Amino acid sequence: MNIQNRGPLKSLLDIFAQIRRIVRVGGACAVLFGPGLCAAQPIDVFAAASLKPALDVIALHYARETGQALRLSYAASSVLARQIEQGAPADVFVSASTDWMRYIDDAGLLSQPARVIAANRLVLASASPADVTLSLDDILARLQGGRLAVPLISSVPLGIYAAEALSTLGLLQDLKPHLAQQDNARASLISVLRQECPLGLLYASDVRSTPGVYVVADIAEHTHDPVRYLAASVTARGEAVVAYLAGAKGLEVFVPHGFLAP
Repeated sequence: MNIQNRGPLKSLLDIFAQIRRIVRVGGACAVLFGPGLCAAQPIDVFAAASLKPALDVIALHYARETGQALRLSYAASSVLARQIEQGAPADVFVSASTDWMRYIDDAGLLSQPARVIAANRLVLASASPADVTLSLDDILARLQGGRLAVPLISSVPLGIYAAEALSTLGLLQDLKPHLAQQDNARASLISVLRQECPLGLLYASDVRSTPGVYVVADIAEHTHDPVRYLAASVTARGEAVVAYLAGAKGLEVFVPHGFLAP
């Protein structure tokens, strides 16, 4: 019998061949990663860039404990919030700003209320460990004509906190011409690490997780709004992830990475 001329039978055999290939791929996946990781699509977590060192670790723990992979996307909270508003496929949103979480909540895009999962503080940092006083003269002397790294002060949470602190200290107007405003907290950290900027206003957690960057002055917490990270589920698939982040296992990772308990 010439199978090539029997259209329906050939199609059926092709289907069986595809099924066999899928079974082989599925078996290989189970061997490499365990059956749980292959059973479901990754859960998409949109998270503030400053959370990357801690969330990368948490994602590994979560996958090992639950068999569910997390797909992490990092950017400024402001950027992520607008992406979610425009229909980006996020299951979880983790924001470094109460305002940007409220923005998503007001748009009716959360499946459950947000939960505070960690806190942070601001520091003045440099690739040189010598201390700096929070005076205009001392900061300008340390800059030596260079720039002070900080995220966008109009929209990125760290930039907003930094502008509040500089304003309270009476430094904002004089330092504005010397600011290197960047897209997110990680970008500002990297510019300090590479010595592209002599100083940066950064999160303490970022400095702690980055060898070669030093705290040269602490920023008093009363000079700006509290830095709190909030997590919320955008879809029902994200609800268990939010509970994990807000629980003891999340805190066990956040604290060693320089974050504070909420």
